Amino acid sequence: MFKKAFKGTAPDYSESKNWLELPENPDKKADLIYLYPSSCNDLAADTICDIDNISMIEGAKRNYAQQATAFEPFTNIYAPYWRQVNALKLPMMSFEEVDNAEWSEPRTDVYAALDYYFENLNNGKPYFFAGHSQGSRLIYMVLSEYMKEHPDYYENMIAAYCIGDSLTKEYLKENPHIKAAQSADDLGVVVSWNTEGPANKGKNSLVIAPGAVAINPLNWCVDETPADAELNLGTFVPHLEDCGMDELPIKADAMIDLERGSVMVMNPAFAQCSITALPGFEVFEPVFGPASYHGCDYSFFYMNIRENANARLKSWLNDKTD
Repeated sequence: MFKKAFKGTAPDYSESKNWLELPENPDKKADLIYLYPSSCNDLAADTICDIDNISMIEGAKRNYAQQATAFEPFTNIYAPYWRQVNALKLPMMSFEEVDNAEWSEPRTDVYAALDYYFENLNNGKPYFFAGHSQGSRLIYMVLSEYMKEHPDYYENMIAAYCIGDSLTKEYLKENPHIKAAQSADDLGVVVSWNTEGPANKGKNSLVIAPGAVAINPLNWCVDETPADAELNLGTFVPHLEDCGMDELPIKADAMIDLERGSVMVMNPAFAQCSITALPGFEVFEPVFGPASYHGCDYSFFYMNIRENANARLKSWLNDKTD
């Protein structure tokens, strides 16, 4: 039984125009369902942007290229367009207001896209979820509510990469069927982290909730064992204006702050990558804190994410053929 009534009419996901990515020849052994982060940056748009908002579409394409492509070598990627909370409205909204907005049209669209995917496109294949920020928050809704109604779908989930939004102890307690990743190759789990610098300790962040838990994307530990930069297979910074990324000459380290539930990059050289260090983004400091690497949650660890997801897929295939 769904918790709330659905708001609005969902797009028709049998139409290809409502998909950011819809593979023509899905010949890989596993799928990826990707939900992009807050991509609408349109002051003239409503709090919930339209499905055809140009700003959202362009931002979604950029985020897809910088995030979902980490899984491209070994998955068929399905990425629906979905109405979402306008990113430029977020600084004026409380956590409760954001949460209520995401439970309205965004949830309607994502659930409808999943209905279409599982009924027409999945064909029994194992799959990953991957999201970032607002996209990850929608995946948490899917795992806690939608999958309770569809346990047969849930059985084939390899892992859910819910990056850039908090997986919390309270959420796990309320949803005992959901397990947080504990290692590099466990299956049917949620893989989650938020990336910050030490200057964010004690600061508020929209994406870091009390009781957050995380896994280290370099050593895949859940304790405070530091991971040196030598474990990083490549550190990138995404472009704001196009779909590219620049590889940095230095690599990000990573260490979990258990008290905060985030992944800390300790090297001070990365302060220039803070979301609030970008021109015009100073307004987001009260939202994310002074040393948030929210925009680099994927790109700092892009190649490690690729390696890890491929390892989980191989583990799944080996487990199912034994």
